[in-house]
Amino acid sequence: MTQPHVFVAMADILNLQCDAWLLPTDSRVTVEQHWLMAHPNLRTMALASASAEFRNGTVLAEPIRPWDPAEPLPIMTAVPDDGRWGATAVAERLEAFVRSALTALPARSDHRPHRLLALPFFGTAGGGAGGHLGAALRAILDSATELAARFGVDLVLVLRDRSAFSLAQKLRREATAPSSWPSLDGHLQEKAKSLGQIAGAGHLVPFLGAGVSVSAGAPSWGQLLDTLRAGIHLKEAEAEAFQGLGLLDQAGVLEQLYADQHGSTAAFGQAVAEAVDLPRYGLAPALLATLPSPGAITLNYDRLFEMACSDAQRPRTVIPENIPAVGNNWLLKLHGSVSEPESIVLTRDDYLGYNSNRDALSALVKAHLLTHHLLFVGFGLADDHFHEIVHDVRRALPIDASKNHQMGTVLSLFHEPLQKLVWAGKLDILPMAGAPASDAGPADVHTALVTAGRELEIFLDMMATCATDNHSYLLAPAYNQGLGDDELHLRRQLLALAREERSAGTAEVWAVLDKALRELGLGDLR
Repeated sequence: MTQPHVFVAMADILNLQCDAWLLPTDSRVTVEQHWLMAHPNLRTMALASASAEFRNGTVLAEPIRPWDPAEPLPIMTAVPDDGRWGATAVAERLEAFVRSALTALPARSDHRPHRLLALPFFGTAGGGAGGHLGAALRAILDSATELAARFGVDLVLVLRDRSAFSLAQKLRREATAPSSWPSLDGHLQEKAKSLGQIAGAGHLVPFLGAGVSVSAGAPSWGQLLDTLRAGIHLKEAEAEAFQGLGLLDQAGVLEQLYADQHGSTAAFGQAVAEAVDLPRYGLAPALLATLPSPGAITLNYDRLFEMACSDAQRPRTVIPENIPAVGNNWLLKLHGSVSEPESIVLTRDDYLGYNSNRDALSALVKAHLLTHHLLFVGFGLADDHFHEIVHDVRRALPIDASKNHQMGTVLSLFHEPLQKLVWAGKLDILPMAGAPASDAGPADVHTALVTAGRELEIFLDMMATCATDNHSYLLAPAYNQGLGDDELHLRRQLLALAREERSAGTAEVWAVLDKALRELGLGDLR
């Protein structure tokens, strides 16, 4: 059995795919405006769901009822009415949240080895923790770690403030030991640290395949075709012949049938867009979105990574939708996007005709490959798309470099010795788990897939921890209780510097210093 884990993400909890999430409130069942994005009638529903025991403080957490079972379940969790917000109060409320969520949720689904429960940095608005953010953050992390182990759940702390995110990652780096990442062996931990440092230096470019979106419920290629097939009618003889076609040709037949039965090929593109346009992203996109990479490339049609990047305060300019792209923070969507259904590459004819995107890849890759490291995530090593992309990447390199240059790292789900041999010298293959037994049944294969997919999320979580290079917590108000002695001493020195008298002759130098101080979290002292 896999061991539970505590993740940290810079995201919007309402856009994250999870089983349940903590809705901060109080004994008066106050619901802040932001949470109404979950449901316009959330305040009314919360008032109707709150029992007398919740209102008098006997019960600290209760679910919103009724609630759509297809949506993450909000669990009302009460902050202290008296404003006393210490480690004990945090632990009591988080435990109440976990207990309530596990009681309210149906039997565990098969999409994760452990339930995923999400919690915000709660109590910081009006619950009493607002003046001691560093101490509250440390208390939440400590309590979450203990509760995850005790109840066998995965928890994700979802932060919206960059200072809080940076401090949380610092606290985790300081606490990192083999037991902090128990499912990753020493080799994977070293690789996660190394890749995180490459990302922190701005030299990593993620290349995302379909597996990145699976945790949000995105369909596989076969599942997408099955969904599309439900929108047209096939005669019995045609259905048998259809099953004998390859996937690209099946897609081509479906496109033609949509044109015949729905009046235009546009209906096909719209059906594809509807099948993959999901409202929430999973952990993998959320964790990848926090990496300070100059650009990213994807084969996925959905908008999950763009949404995650926006929520992580690292918005991306999408190419080729926005040409010319200016500067860094771009995302090249090689196979089109649901925002432009006509751009989607799915049929054999589409693949033969998307040279414009290949040219865009070539232009971007040439500028980045010799100084950047590609991180392939969500690809199968035997995937034809993967082979085509690697061929295009190698073609973009100078001839001498393409023979000797290891272009990047592949985070694969399973150990495949023969595939590793094929890619030796070209790509560093990092498997998350051993391959299922050759005689494994469908259920065992599925279990192996979801387990390895979760290990990939844990690897990305450690990478993100090591990649965070922002120190905006250092001078930010109310974060001092999360700092060590050396940092507190430095904080006092920098605050004293910020209060120094200034002369006109040093204005230009102070402009540089002020910028650095603001990046360290300094507010207005004057």
